[in-house]
Formats: sequence, structure tokens, C-alpha cells
Amino acid sequence: MKKSLLALAVLGAFAGTATAQSSVTLSGIFKVGFHHTSYSDGGGSVRAFGDGSSRFILSGTEDLGGGLRANFQIDSRFRVDEATQSIAGGNTFVGLSGGFGAIQIGKLDTHYCYGADTHGSRATALSASSCGILGFVGGAGAANSIANASRAQNIIRYTTPSLGGLRGELNYTPGFRSSEALPGQDKKNGYAARLTYAGGPFSGGLSYWDVDDDVANNVANEQRAWTLHGLFNFGMGTVGLTYDVSRTTLLGALGGAAAERTAWSVPVTFNVGPGTALLTYTTAGNWKNKSTGVKASDTGATLISVGYDFALSKRSSIGISYARMNNDSAGAYGLYTGAALHNAPAPAAGRDQSQVYLGIRHTF
Repeated sequence: MKKSLLALAVLGAFAGTATAQSSVTLSGIFKVGFHHTSYSDGGGSVRAFGDGSSRFILSGTEDLGGGLRANFQIDSRFRVDEATQSIAGGNTFVGLSGGFGAIQIGKLDTHYCYGADTHGSRATALSASSCGILGFVGGAGAANSIANASRAQNIIRYTTPSLGGLRGELNYTPGFRSSEALPGQDKKNGYAARLTYAGGPFSGGLSYWDVDDDVANNVANEQRAWTLHGLFNFGMGTVGLTYDVSRTTLLGALGGAAAERTAWSVPVTFNVGPGTALLTYTTAGNWKNKSTGVKASDTGATLISVGYDFALSKRSSIGISYARMNNDSAGAYGLYTGAALHNAPAPAAGRDQSQVYLGIRHTF
């Protein structure tokens, strides 16, 4: 009997040690709201619920000894308003980490919307985010997007350890594609690099994106982009600046020439009561033919978004926001994820779009 009890005690101790060496966590975000989106020049309006990129995440780590760990994450997206889902549609990877840094392989956010405002991580509308301009050249739509305006597939990433707040990141894909629905076409190599700093009241970074992608009729979509961004925390809030230059060969009938545009954004937040007020001004200039240097007139846009994120607890908040996308006469930018998650299509060229949104966000 004593031997049996001793064996059980040893087995329990061993099981406890094994459990301590590995862990699996379920977490996620619910974000949904009601919006009224209107269009200028007789374009009508849309009233609907919209999702703010809700998700549930299954992640885990295993201690392999000697400071080495194995890590994984399965990031699945779903829409609260329509109860639709995409298994592993978000940032999903497996990798190793340790004193050398981290290596990840999978589908990961790469370059797009770095330096954007924080509407995406609050209860205000995701569609109010400056990504609606920073992630595109000339207008909304997959053909104009930079870095998919989302995650890149087939990525291997190396991230350095932090050195006094400075951290580097290198990404490579042997098979970048802007669409998964193009079977039988060649994929091209893609590269991305990022350098970030976070120390004291200042944070910022520089990101570079360089890919070639055969997307239609063997016409390569060559994308080149770089983004410089910084953010200063002055105690009562933050103020930032983002400068972005992006080009793509798919915009317009340019015969393979690259269309390039410059954009910049100023995101500001203020701590007001139990919540945070947000104000962002983002503008894009006219795109130009990189081969000839000739600019396409009136193809720019300006986005102004304001909002307030009211904290109900550490995990729950409600938010209200207003966003207006003012397009030049030939500009075709739309509110971010308006069509994909809010049932509000991007406006036609030259038409403005505005939205009032009331939402709730809960994390677990």
C-alpha cells in the first residue's frame, strides 16, 4: 500500500512537472457595432451591423530546455453579426524562440498598416482606421492593395531579441500571391524587413515591402513600399506621424508601369475620463506613373476620423466614432473593411463616404 502511494506521488509530481513545461491558452476578441454609412452625390446610404475583426485564438508554448521554446498559434476569425467564420484565417504559425530571437512559419501580418491609428484595437469602428488609405494606392480594392492589406501567406519570419528597445524583423516568402483563387499560376518571391524601437515615451519603426506576384494573365504585380512611423506618449495621450510611399503595377492600364502614391497620417489620442478620445487625419496624394513621372490628376483622398472608447472594465468597452473619406474627383478610396465586414461597398471614383458607428468590444 505504501509503495502504491509512493508511486502515485511520484507520478503526480512528474505529471505536474510535465504540465508546467507546456501550456495551451484560448483567448479572443468580440467586436461588433451598428453603423450608418452614407455616400455623396446621390449614392444613398447603408444601415447595418458590422464586425471589427472578431477572433478566437488557440496558442501554446512548450519549454524544450536550455531557454528554447516551441510556440504555435491558430488565429480564427468570425463575424459576430452573421455567425460566419474562417478557421485559421488570421495570424497562424508554428515556430521556435529563445535567446537568439524567434522564428515563425505561417500566415502573418506583414508590413500593412504599420503606424496606423488604434481604432482597430478599440471599441470604435475598424472602418475608421487610417488603413483605408495607408494600405492602398489610388483606391480601395484588391488590385490596389499593398501587402494584401492583410496577412501574407507562406511566410518565414525571423525576429531578433530586443537590444535596448531596438528589434529587427526579416520576412521571406517563396510563394506570395495576392489572391488564393488563382490556381495554375506561378507565385513569386517576396521580402519584407522591419526595424522597431520602443523605449520611454517614444516608439516607432521603419518597414520595407518588396514582392512580385503573378496574378492575372501572367502580368506580374510588382509591389514596392516603405513606411516610417513614430509615436510619442506625453502622459495625457499620444501623438504620432506616419509617412508612407507605396507602388503597384496593377493600378490602371499602365502597360506594366508602376503607379506610386505618397500618404501621411497623424493619429492623436487623449485620456478623457475613464476612456480615450481619438482623432486621426490621413491624406494620400495623386498617384503617378513611375516610368514617366506623370501624375494622375485628382486621384488623392483625405480621411478624418474621430471617436471615443469608453472603458467599462479591463476587458470590455463601448465606442462611438465618425469617419469621413473625402475623395478627389478621380479618387476611389473607401473606409477600411467597409465592404468586407460592414456591408458598405467602397464608393465610386469621386464620391465621398461617411460613417457613424456605435459598438462594443470584449476580450477574453
